[in-house]
Amino acid sequence: MRSTPTTLPSRLKKRLDPVYLIFGAETLLVEESSDQVHQLAKQNGIEEVIRLTAGLDLDWQQFFDITRSMSLFSTKRLIEIRFPTGKLTSEGSKVLLSYLEEKHDDIILLLISGPIEKRTQTSSWFKEVDKKGVIVEAANIPPRSLVEWIRGRFLSKGLKIGSEVAGKLAFYIEGNLIVAAQEIEKLSLLLHEGEEINDDMLNEYISGQAKFSVYQFIDSCLEGSVDRSLRILDHLRRDSIESIVIIWALARETRHLLEMSQKINSGKETHLVLKQHRVWSSRIKIVKSVLERHHPDYWKELLARLSELDQIAKGRRFEVGSIWNNIENMAISISGVDHRFHLTFCPNQDRMSA
Repeated sequence: MRSTPTTLPSRLKKRLDPVYLIFGAETLLVEESSDQVHQLAKQNGIEEVIRLTAGLDLDWQQFFDITRSMSLFSTKRLIEIRFPTGKLTSEGSKVLLSYLEEKHDDIILLLISGPIEKRTQTSSWFKEVDKKGVIVEAANIPPRSLVEWIRGRFLSKGLKIGSEVAGKLAFYIEGNLIVAAQEIEKLSLLLHEGEEINDDMLNEYISGQAKFSVYQFIDSCLEGSVDRSLRILDHLRRDSIESIVIIWALARETRHLLEMSQKINSGKETHLVLKQHRVWSSRIKIVKSVLERHHPDYWKELLARLSELDQIAKGRRFEVGSIWNNIENMAISISGVDHRFHLTFCPNQDRMSA
């Protein structure tokens, strides 16, 4: 039977199946789904858990022997097998298929894997798991679904959050569900059950998180607040935030702005472009403003300069001058001040006007 991390809990309320396969690219969902199986097994009186990992301590002959021996400690066992690569050896496939074709009333088998290729999903052992037990695929959550996932996560904590505010949090966590879960957990400790987190609450929380201040720095640049941008940048530097983190975040934003700028320059309506790129309403004003300030060629050049800074930060190019000074110059330029900047490690390169 096929299931998902969302539908698995309702299945677990009905019964404990003899075999589970939980796989996928979304590590958080894989682990949480696996934990739910463990919890149900424990509730059903299963205390003995045997854990094996392919490539580490998994010997298929050992697994074969375990499944045919009586437990000295309990009448029922949970055997967990992890194969992170999503692939089984020829021996592993045969032993597993042989196990699945038999009936084992005293064993619950939990298979945990990374992404499994479509070809492997047509294998005999995979089909047998589908027939005898439950297969849960924890696929990556697409950006369009992330907001609802965040809202559902808050709801599970007894809290509320609107789509707009959830969208802002989704932007900050960059699609990383592990980070999202951690931040939602922290926020839940600051709020009372039934409370709704609003934009002001989220902004106040974000302002206290160093890793989030990188995005506040970017937004300050976009809205043209030079002094504030430089204050935040100085704060990041004093907090020992790596320059490469800021360079990466700037490059990410620049790529989005380049794409939008090119579309607008080709004649597309600005509001349609912003909608297509899912710019939430609280950022529309500053994004429109910076797109009006700069031509697509500006964003192309800025992206090239950021790529060079990235190479320096990684130690792949010689640096003349400070990376932080270059980031300051970029902040001033993006903000729209009548200022020409150049990267100090490229003294012969033409300067780019803002």
